[in-house]
Amino acid sequence: MSDMSFAFNAADFNAGVDIPQDLRDSQGRYPMDPGYGTTPDTEVSSPVYAGGTLNRPTAGGEAPVDGTTTGGGNGDTGTGTGGGTGFSPNRDARNTIKAVLASYGLDALSEALWNNYSSGFVDVTNPQALLYSIKNEPAYKERFKANDARVKAGLPELSPAEYIGLEDQYKQVVRSNGLPQGFYDTTDDITKLISGDVSPSEFQSRITNGYNAVANADPEVRRQMQDLYGVSEGHLAAYFLDPTRGEPLLQQQAQAAKIAARGLESGGMQLSKATAEDLAARGITEGQAQQGFGNIGQLGELTTQMAGETGLTQGQIVGQAFGYDTQAALELAKRARRRVGEFAGGGEFARTQGQTSGAIQTAVGTAQ
Repeated sequence: MSDMSFAFNAADFNAGVDIPQDLRDSQGRYPMDPGYGTTPDTEVSSPVYAGGTLNRPTAGGEAPVDGTTTGGGNGDTGTGTGGGTGFSPNRDARNTIKAVLASYGLDALSEALWNNYSSGFVDVTNPQALLYSIKNEPAYKERFKANDARVKAGLPELSPAEYIGLEDQYKQVVRSNGLPQGFYDTTDDITKLISGDVSPSEFQSRITNGYNAVANADPEVRRQMQDLYGVSEGHLAAYFLDPTRGEPLLQQQAQAAKIAARGLESGGMQLSKATAEDLAARGITEGQAQQGFGNIGQLGELTTQMAGETGLTQGQIVGQAFGYDTQAALELAKRARRRVGEFAGGGEFARTQGQTSGAIQTAVGTAQ
């Protein structure tokens, strides 16, 4: 068997050695299953074991078919009464095992893995196979607990190297955005991201186009997030970085909050969630929103329905301002002509509304 100090080292793991896709034998059993390889007269070929063959245990030093013994011999030399020569572990490997497991936060399993190695239970030339031999240990499952959620969701299980690589990338994204240490980089936070299969690039996008877009905006945008979605400033991060929410929806909601802020500021109208989201879905920018709602503000009393006029909803008034509701635009133009005519003829509308100097202001906006 190969020298542990050469085969099992951190460099191997950092290189991302692939986990064997399927370690089952022809009978559908895994090499780490209890009692595996103990059936009489059976040898099992597996990429996990040295030489591709697992020596089945023998009683009283009986020599297995390949001439080595796994029972009745000295635990260090591997020699037994059957006359074969067994596996002799490299004692320096204990420190190597401990160091590598420490890099994974699995220090508590170093003794279990040493036992697997020193007994010749697993091929040390395959680092991933060594870790596979302890994957059912509670400490291992806790360290890589997002894998259970991934499997249940039909997602592939990650190798330790892939798992830790993702953890490092998430933390780098947090740092690169100037967010403080401890901000969404706890074990529970990262477990949620890995469980939800959120890629580092999507995580970056959620921070840039979601969280930062709102957290760094003016107070009115943050207030709109509260009014439209019930999200307070203290919960912005959890909301935008939650893997259970789709990234496109989060970006649309952030944009809707900004549009709603401009609607109140420039047009004097508090948008409904549906109207704000509709504008965001249409690709209306914050600058376009400011201009469009400014035009609505200039309509004055034209947006208020009078007797004999067709009523317009908030969505229709907004739609005509942004050019996608032509019927509403025609109705507003009709209102303006009718009200100008009423004023000019001194009708009921003119008597009830009054006339300002030089312009029909409150009734028809800025028409001269």
